[in-house]
Amino acid sequence: MRWLLPFLIGLFALLSWACEPVNQSAENKGRKPDQISEKAEPTIEASPTSTGDDQWQKITSDTATLTVTAPGAQSVKILYRPAFAEGRHVELKKINSPAGSEGKFTTQFKVPSDFAGDVWAEAYYANRDKKESKPISLTVESISADELAGASYKHSEESARSDKLTGGHIETTNLEPGNGDIRITVNIPAFQLTLWQGRKEVKTYQVGIGRKEFPLPSGLRYAKEIIFNPEWVPPDASWVEEHDVVPGERVEADDPRNPLGKVKIPLGSGGILIHQAFKPTDIGHLVSHGCVRLKLDELYELIDKITAARSLAVSHTQLDHAKTSKDRFAIRLDAPLVVDINYDTQVVEGGVLYLYPDVYNKGTNTIENLRAELKDAGVNDAQLDDRTLRQMLGRVNMNEEFAVSVVDIKAGRALEAGKNQPLIATSAPKKQPTTNGKGNRRR
Repeated sequence: MRWLLPFLIGLFALLSWACEPVNQSAENKGRKPDQISEKAEPTIEASPTSTGDDQWQKITSDTATLTVTAPGAQSVKILYRPAFAEGRHVELKKINSPAGSEGKFTTQFKVPSDFAGDVWAEAYYANRDKKESKPISLTVESISADELAGASYKHSEESARSDKLTGGHIETTNLEPGNGDIRITVNIPAFQLTLWQGRKEVKTYQVGIGRKEFPLPSGLRYAKEIIFNPEWVPPDASWVEEHDVVPGERVEADDPRNPLGKVKIPLGSGGILIHQAFKPTDIGHLVSHGCVRLKLDELYELIDKITAARSLAVSHTQLDHAKTSKDRFAIRLDAPLVVDINYDTQVVEGGVLYLYPDVYNKGTNTIENLRAELKDAGVNDAQLDDRTLRQMLGRVNMNEEFAVSVVDIKAGRALEAGKNQPLIATSAPKKQPTTNGKGNRRR
């Protein structure tokens, strides 16, 4: 029986090994508990706050406390990105040691009156690892969601494509998923909608806009949601009669009388929308009641880009179902999306002057305005005679724009070298006036 005791000891050891927790990975065996805890992602909290709309937490005191929980970390940095600051961020605080054994790092800071943006933490560990917390969106009590979106973006009636704003060259880019620094601009007379990421053009689309009696208003607006298969409730207005409906009636998405189509993007209050074009000929014309209309495939593409850039919690399956079914589906944006609507009929873009029709008769296409635009582009005032400027403006109509390079204007051949071309591109690309190779390709 001398063999029995060693046998039982061996059997007990074997059973203990077999019963070891299966979720303990090989890399964690033999490590101390505080080392294993390093695998936990750090978190950050702010107080005192109240929960506002659109996932914003509103700071309710002049002084805020930030607490980072990062067990095992040696130090943390707290970073701040102002709302819509195009990728820029600053270091708010650096905390060199935790307050206790639980890995909590705490600091206070005086809250500026215009504080609004994302705050997150970077935790640093002994093995030189660095981990980031998920950001929290903080603002002060007095700032609304719309004011947040406009905090670092100001409206201008200049086209966003103007050399005055771009420096003479528009960089283009493929959309970068996860980079939420996006905005939309619309130039009404050019029938152009452009999606930007940072300062780079992702894509420009051609659109339809409001009729003269229902003009699309210029100004800074904000999109907060995207709604698939929207119903339409006709307002109490005489124009609804053309849709064979009565005011207050609920017109479902699949009803042919519904002018909104498959999807709408509300732009704040007042009923201004981006939505599906009712028919292909809507594009490039004054057709809506103060809205922006976009071809359906391009509207879907725009939405896909927005959701990818903002990393919104919506799956391809959900999007596909919304596109192919009649079920209503709403996507809430994580923060308001800037939509800046301009009215600019005289634009120098990439060294080329584009003259667009004054579609709402605002009196913008004057000799005085054109003279000032060209002087800003470097044309000597002595080279600009009123007769030539008047003839250039006379080449514009509701279906055609006039385009000529600044180089040709300086050389005195604006009328000979300039070209009339359709406002809305056909299948063949527009022929661009020469700019000595420095012009931008319009999309």
